[in-house]
Amino acid sequence: MQLKLNENIKKYRKSMNLTQEDLAEAFGVTVGAVSKWESGSNVPDILTLMQLADFFSISVDVLLGYSMSSKNVKDISDRLDALLHEDKYDEAIAEAEKALVRYPGNFTILTSCAHTYHVVSSVKDLKDYRNKAIELYESALCYVSQSDDPDQETFSIKFRIATLKGRDNPKKSLEEFKKINYQGIADISIANILRMMGKPDEAMEVYTRVLVSILVKVLQYATEMFMVLVSMDDIKSYKEASDLMDWYMTIIDATSMDKRKNSYLSKMKIMGLIFKALALSCLKKYDDMEKCIDSALEIARKYDKNPSNDFSGKIKFWHGSKDYHTSIYDDFGVGAVAGIDNLFNMGPKVLPEKVVKKMEKAQEYWRNL
Repeated sequence: MQLKLNENIKKYRKSMNLTQEDLAEAFGVTVGAVSKWESGSNVPDILTLMQLADFFSISVDVLLGYSMSSKNVKDISDRLDALLHEDKYDEAIAEAEKALVRYPGNFTILTSCAHTYHVVSSVKDLKDYRNKAIELYESALCYVSQSDDPDQETFSIKFRIATLKGRDNPKKSLEEFKKINYQGIADISIANILRMMGKPDEAMEVYTRVLVSILVKVLQYATEMFMVLVSMDDIKSYKEASDLMDWYMTIIDATSMDKRKNSYLSKMKIMGLIFKALALSCLKKYDDMEKCIDSALEIARKYDKNPSNDFSGKIKFWHGSKDYHTSIYDDFGVGAVAGIDNLFNMGPKVLPEKVVKKMEKAQEYWRNL
């Protein structure tokens, strides 16, 4: 076994912008003692080791810096995965128990064993195994600094803990998910727990939020994909770009509750029509191109008389409460007609010059309108 204690003391001291004098003062030792720790000519006693690890916010294992057994650890982790895939659950649990005795403070072992108990608890519906998995995941959080990506691992482990708690303690699980619901990432899990807790109205409100989020993302990705297609500058890609906008507008029409009411989808429909017109201009289908622009202008003028980016009660499958409103703030334009101007002005900034030239007929038609 090779230890890297001296190197790590120096590394973590420097990471905290401390001098040897600063560290010596913090631990009530001489500068010479710190110098010997870092040169490897002397080592701290066990109590000081524990205090150093706590001071640097790492585990003693990490401070010591094991360079052995990584192969053994990986072999054990791979072995546990293989046993689970072969449905040898009892054997997997036995292997996990032996691994925990051998490596009680190893992050990889803790998470692998926690996963083993997690899987087996799901298959056999064993509460004791669920609790064991939670216990191991929580222990792993103490050693997460051993991971190459501690932030990602921390979130992932907390998510699994919240999921496990949902089976036996939905209320506690709900609290855990709300703590890690960054940018709505746990919304689906929260909605499912609310449903299981017999709170359908609250669940449907969260599902509504998820639905709106997915809808907006789908439309956003479709427009970005359109840009890539037209940039390819060939007939096949132009046709696919036009078809993509038809699909895009089908989603909008199928989602709108009442086409007479303005919402964020009104602007998205305008964008779909203008983008399709640009593709048709590249295909030299000028009559169809003009119809798309005419339709876009009609919707835009109607929108500008009573602008609204709200979704509330304006899309199908809406189950938000009276106090729940979902509005989108975008850079489409001050008004919808102005937004069309923005779309036409955007082309030269983001598309190849040869493609923009093929779109000139659409731009000329718009200017004339």
